[in-house]
Amino acid sequence: MILKSLAVGGFKNLSLTKISFDHNTVAVISPNNYGKSNLLEALRFATGFISASPKQRINMMAWTEAIPLTPLLAKTPFEFQMEFEDEKLGEYCFVRYGFSFSWYRDDKTGQRIIDETLEMRPSESVRYSSYLKRDTCQYRKGKSTNAYRNISLDNMVLAIDVLPSIEDLEYKEAIQAIRSFEYRVCDTLDVKEQFQFTPFRIADEDDSHIRFDDEDIPRALFQLKEMFPERYWQFEDAIHSLFPEFSEITIHAHELTATRNQVTHFYAKKDGDENTPDQPIDEEIPFHLKDKVYRVTIKSEYLNQPVNLVTMSTGTKRIFWLLTNIFVASCNNVSCIGVEELETSIHPKMLKNLLEIITDTLESTRIIVSSHSPYLVQYLKPEQLYAGASIHRGVAQFYRVSTSKVKKLLAAARSYDLTVGEYLFELMSGGETSLETLRNYLEGF
Repeated sequence: MILKSLAVGGFKNLSLTKISFDHNTVAVISPNNYGKSNLLEALRFATGFISASPKQRINMMAWTEAIPLTPLLAKTPFEFQMEFEDEKLGEYCFVRYGFSFSWYRDDKTGQRIIDETLEMRPSESVRYSSYLKRDTCQYRKGKSTNAYRNISLDNMVLAIDVLPSIEDLEYKEAIQAIRSFEYRVCDTLDVKEQFQFTPFRIADEDDSHIRFDDEDIPRALFQLKEMFPERYWQFEDAIHSLFPEFSEITIHAHELTATRNQVTHFYAKKDGDENTPDQPIDEEIPFHLKDKVYRVTIKSEYLNQPVNLVTMSTGTKRIFWLLTNIFVASCNNVSCIGVEELETSIHPKMLKNLLEIITDTLESTRIIVSSHSPYLVQYLKPEQLYAGASIHRGVAQFYRVSTSKVKKLLAAARSYDLTVGEYLFELMSGGETSLETLRNYLEGF
């Protein structure tokens, strides 16, 4: 699956925003406390809604932390749309799918799915054809007919929940592609805990599956090396290109002894008898001792002995954490990754190399980076930038820098002796006149 675009809105203070992936990396930029994090979170919420059960969706529609409180968005429904290409789908290889629902309301009129769209086409040279009419609960079985059939849908059920069960449906694989869409977020700003191993694991934790954003990064790297050795060596090459002084990276797996799945060392008194000896309790517990614990050591030209990665700088650990997630995502076929404040704890001059590595690594995975740094912006093309420039204060909405206005934008920045990033942030942080100037460089105005 190759994402073409994502759109989301009606979440916290976020108005409908569309992100197009003409490049596999884009950045949403704005001053602090504008709404960048809300955009990344809204996309995670939307993908969770698709895979949720009807009962879970009822609770999601009543999530008070996400219901828009900004007066201008108070009655706005949640909206989501995705567009992707997948050549394995044949005649249905271009897909556009979306849904919307109304949030919980005190008058009981909300908390229901209000719209859903499903459009497909065989190539970009033809128009999309619709295969779903949510308002009348009807669908088409495939391109072989224009006739619509009835389908039973209630307020908490999406059509993509029901369509796969229809025997003669011609685009079941397209529905499966929608339902298997994966979006992940790297939103941890302080990653030191991800390098501190703990000897305990959750009872149903499965070490046979490599996890995105694992709480134990050394373990994730060990699994990457064991399960996807080629990707692991690419990871090491990336680290060596960023830190040429690192001559060797070693992952150690230490065996632990005597793992027990039952607990017999807890005791309790018999009711009403203080003189009776304590009775052992024998029951399942939700965690176990790990079979192994992991650590990563680095040999550097600047040090006289190898050191544990956990002792290295915050920026170094953050780069290891971020690249581990990027490579794990590529192994797990994650379609899109959101990264919160990529520049945190990373030297500006290293950002350029890091962005190049991420771009080369992602292949079919798309990435959305949030940033309030003009330094990161200078390493991206202006067309990769989505700037916060809402017409209404208190409402977050992001617009792409217009390709036709790039030369004009560059000339304006130079006239003030500023980089493009510095100039854009000056405009975003200014008053209404500055914002109006900014809008002249953006699509949609």
